[in-house]
Amino acid sequence: MAAKKKKKKKKTNDDKETKKEEEEKTKIKRHKSTTLVRGTATFDNNKRVDFVTGFRKRKNTRRKKAATEFEKKLKEERREAKMNKRRTFREMLGLKADDDQEEEEEEKKEEKKREEKAYASGVSVVIEGL
Repeated sequence: MAAKKKKKKKKTNDDKETKKEEEEKTKIKRHKSTTLVRGTATFDNNKRVDFVTGFRKRKNTRRKKAATEFEKKLKEERREAKMNKRRTFREMLGLKADDDQEEEEEEKKEEKKREEKAYASGVSVVIEGL
C-alpha cells in the first residue's frame, strides 16, 4: 500500500488578503471622529466650583425675575381696571371720552421715564428720564 502524499498549498498573497478581509468583517466597526481639535482646553477649579455650587443662586435669581414680572403684570392689570372704572363712571355722567385718552398717554409717558432692568448676576439697574 502506497501512502498518498498530500500536496501542501503554498500560501499566496491572495490567501493572506482574504484572511485579512474576513478578520476585518468580524471586528467591530467604529466611526472616525469628524470633530476638529482647535486650541487647548484649560481647567479652572474655581470656575467649576462656582458652577457646581451656583445652582441655588441661579434658581433664586430666576425666582426673583419671575416675581418682578408677576408684579409688573399685576400693576398693569390694576391700572387697566382703574382706567375702565373711570371710563364707565364718565360715561354714566356723560363726560367726554377724550379726557381718558389724554390720561392714558400721560401714564404711558410716565412709565417710559422710568425703566428697570435686572441682570442674571443679580444687579438691577433703574434708568429714569428717558
